[in-house]
Amino acid sequence: MTIEAFYVQLADLRIPIAVLVFAAPWITYLLCVAIPGKTEEPLLLSINLGLAIAGFLLLIGYLSYAVNIGGWRLVVTTADLLLLVLPLYHMLVSLWLSRRRLPLHLIPAFRTFQGLIMMAAAFLFLSWLGARIRIIFFSFVPFSTFLVLLAIVVGIGYAGYRKITD
Repeated sequence: MTIEAFYVQLADLRIPIAVLVFAAPWITYLLCVAIPGKTEEPLLLSINLGLAIAGFLLLIGYLSYAVNIGGWRLVVTTADLLLLVLPLYHMLVSLWLSRRRLPLHLIPAFRTFQGLIMMAAAFLFLSWLGARIRIIFFSFVPFSTFLVLLAIVVGIGYAGYRKITD
């Protein structure tokens, strides 16, 4: 199965996927209310947050693939808006509901989430910069400024990596 075939299959099954993604945070919240506990609740919230992270990574992967192949025009003309918004909804609602149940630092997947967000932001910025940079760019921005900016972005990505591995 290729990446393109995977995303086509996601688009074909969009209604069942949308229902599952929409209901997942609420089902987890209800399970946490029904089965409270010091070990069960962080585990359930961590699994839900892990699923939200996986969906968010799929969104980032799709956006980086589509932008590098055809630009934002391809994303705007061919992407399904429902499938683009659902990972963000799942992530935000999962964080909100998790914070209502426990402090976020007690959920193991939250640290991973922070690191992946930092790494994803650095990757998207670097891929955008790599696609847009031309020689004329350096006539407007000094090379040393460009290197400092690049070092900051790579540092943010590394800090995200350290959050995941520590």
